[in-house]
Amino acid sequence: MNLYKVKDIELYLSEVGDGDPDLQFTDQEEYVMHQRCLGRWRAKDEKDLKEKIFDFIGYHVEFIEYEVRK
Repeated sequence: MNLYKVKDIELYLSEVGDGDPDLQFTDQEEYVMHQRCLGRWRAKDEKDLKEKIFDFIGYHVEFIEYEVRK
């Protein structure tokens, strides 16, 4: 297992609410979700890291920037 430090992330939130503004996340809600995914994670590889983030937040990772710490 490696230790990953997630520095930047973008979650796939485009289809949330199917275009209905009342069901979509506000900018502040999206910001908070992204912030909750930053920091340290333990994973085997990048695929495992993305799966762990999905399990944690419930949305797929569209973009991720990280450092590997061993």
